Amino acid sequence: MDVILLADRKGQELLPLTDTTCVSLLTVAGKMVIEHTLEALVEANLRQAHIILSSYAEQVKDVLGNGERWGMRLTYSTSRAEEPTLQQLAALQKQPTAPFLIVRADIIRSSQISNFLEQANSLTDPCVQALFNGDNAYMMLCSDAQQSDLNCLDWLSKRIAKTTVNLSGAVATLYSLADYHQANLNAAAGRIPKLLISGRQTALGLTQGRNTQVYPQSLKQGIALIGSNCHLQPSVELRGDVVIADNVIIDHQANIESSVILPHTYIGELVELRNAIVRGNDLIRVDNGTILKISDSFLLADLKTKTFNKSLNAIPSRLFGLLLLLLSLPLWFLALFISLLQNPTHPVIVNKLRGNKIELNDFGVPERTEFSVLEWNVRMPVLRYLPRILAVISGDLRLIGTLPISLETANKRTEEWEKLADQAPSGLLGPTQLYIPMNAPEEEKLMSDSFYAAHASVKNDLGYLLQSFRVFISRKAWFN
Repeated sequence: MDVILLADRKGQELLPLTDTTCVSLLTVAGKMVIEHTLEALVEANLRQAHIILSSYAEQVKDVLGNGERWGMRLTYSTSRAEEPTLQQLAALQKQPTAPFLIVRADIIRSSQISNFLEQANSLTDPCVQALFNGDNAYMMLCSDAQQSDLNCLDWLSKRIAKTTVNLSGAVATLYSLADYHQANLNAAAGRIPKLLISGRQTALGLTQGRNTQVYPQSLKQGIALIGSNCHLQPSVELRGDVVIADNVIIDHQANIESSVILPHTYIGELVELRNAIVRGNDLIRVDNGTILKISDSFLLADLKTKTFNKSLNAIPSRLFGLLLLLLSLPLWFLALFISLLQNPTHPVIVNKLRGNKIELNDFGVPERTEFSVLEWNVRMPVLRYLPRILAVISGDLRLIGTLPISLETANKRTEEWEKLADQAPSGLLGPTQLYIPMNAPEEEKLMSDSFYAAHASVKNDLGYLLQSFRVFISRKAWFN
């Protein structure tokens, strides 16, 4: 039987997800939208199909090829986007042999092609339309390519053909970002019956793909579908229905709830996401329609364009901080004595700095939080900043990182080059803290932090840690 697949949507309703690809190549439940239709055809023993494309046609051809990946033979033609189905069929160089099946391949539906054909073939009408629980399934068996009923397959058509077969199933047209989000969650939770889902169930409610590292205790409540080649730290928490596509990294203590994470995405440490779609550094809140591009790759990043040289992560950093606190106890008594001697009425100063912990702001966007830190009211830097060791232990600062700044200073950084320093965590020590004078221009400090962020690695962090012991006994540390 000849099969015609329509994959011609403009996809403007799904921007920014369709700014570099088409709807049929978006992923739903870990597979491309069109892939779900191809697998349903193979299940029905239909192994040849002609695909009508419009935008990103060459990209679709490159991804699908000749179809041998699915044991199929695929051919292609192009048309104007969302052209009426009758016109698209009339423009084909080779007309399909009746009866033929025509299916829209840029939506998601239950895999019911075999059942539909079995019932539709028993009818004598020239066009038979599939309905799933009364909804247009955008699938039709036709013996006459001139039938006006074919326009029932036009994108978002509300027309119903004269003859229909109503089956049990579900349809997700992906007509908006919210619908796309819900389609992913419904697929993962089994609310789209008979949809073929990849992966193996490794725990109750947890399905994962190949070469994926995830701990069952991460799933606190709900259902999680995780793709291949993913790495989730043991302290990650998943709640509600969660879909994580292939090649995703989720860092320590991130909290993901009722969200869809698309391929090649990095989720930073302590980031909290709820009711969101994340693609690289694009954050889409489906509950309020907010669409943001996050420039701070410490929070979200695109793994296809960003290479991560990971610095010392939080747990070793906090352990080092505890050790440093024990070693520095004699200095605390010295700092207290000098502070009371020099400033008996105000021995301690309270500052507010931007730390590394992440919370959602009023718009549901993850951002670094502000924390209060004490400073001894003395002129000697090594004594003045001793209390910041406590911020390392609490996780507000790393042991090694960029110079901690206030939220006010951070908000003044609007140029892209100025935001480069945000790609690394703030720390007690670092090249700026060790080598740049306290009274140096802010631009000089920013350039130093940006250089650190661009070259951050565990090896470099250990080097700065060793160099800090040399700086500790230098004149600069005591008489800056």
